[in-house]
Amino acid sequence: MIMRVVKCRSCPASIIWTRTVANNKLMPVDAVPVAGGNVRLIDGYVPLAEVVEPLDGEELYVSHFKTCPDARGWRKT
Repeated sequence: MIMRVVKCRSCPASIIWTRTVANNKLMPVDAVPVAGGNVRLIDGYVPLAEVVEPLDGEELYVSHFKTCPDARGWRKT
């Protein structure tokens, strides 16, 4: 899978821009998968993000909106 890792414009975190399967909207995810994550990336130039329940031991990604200290400033009203 080709994933372009970039830096968040608000904090020093590395992120991957994805598109959600559900509504085709852009969503940043943290670049490193973690235990307890709920986002599975599907192969593509811009990976698709699917929110799922993890399988046993599966490391998934997490939306950067959950971990960024400045996430509220980026929310659209």
